[in-house]
Amino acid sequence: MKQTLLILVLTFTVQFYAQTNGKTYYKDVVDNCVEDLNKQINQAWADKENEKAKKLFKQLINDCIKGKYLSNYDFKTIKNDIISTDKIEKPILLLTSATWCAPCWGEIPTLNKLAKKYDDELELIVLFWNKKKDLKKMAGKYDKRIHLIPSQNEPTDKSSIMISGFNHKLDYPAAYLIDKDKKIIDLTRGAAFPSDKMTWEEVNKINEKKLTEFMSPLIK
Repeated sequence: MKQTLLILVLTFTVQFYAQTNGKTYYKDVVDNCVEDLNKQINQAWADKENEKAKKLFKQLINDCIKGKYLSNYDFKTIKNDIISTDKIEKPILLLTSATWCAPCWGEIPTLNKLAKKYDDELELIVLFWNKKKDLKKMAGKYDKRIHLIPSQNEPTDKSSIMISGFNHKLDYPAAYLIDKDKKIIDLTRGAAFPSDKMTWEEVNKINEKKLTEFMSPLIK
């Protein structure tokens, strides 16, 4: 009887807290919401249904990303420091990257410029698909103000990253805009990169414009 009563009290407490807290956490929806819609998006691209894919991606951001909250994540940097998201008092730009991703290289000069310009207003964190041993060359290109977080385990799925409990499933580069209350405001993907048709100057201009507009809800 006492055990049953205890279970009922605990259940009521959890339900009451969930109702009064009023928050939906990203970790609780990513495995189902993001994954299911992403499969539909990839299928639409494969079927060359481009407009359908774009609509589904907007739905994914609105249903699965925007308005969701971060739990606390203890990220271990490439320098072996621990960055706890709960202790960050500024808004966060949380990015994903990989050494084999050309657009990820293309956006580095822009990230460095933004890190310097908005150092007092924004915390920049980059999560890498790669382990620390494979990041020496790429890591050297980033401004020291940017926290670089290598994967701890050998990655297997090229489309996703799992670091310290944070599960990213949306390819690279991607950027999550997170306010100081740890609510995800928005997500964007992609970046320009140099090619025979585009110079570094053009790339930097495109990437800076895109990310500055993306960050505008949280910066002056």
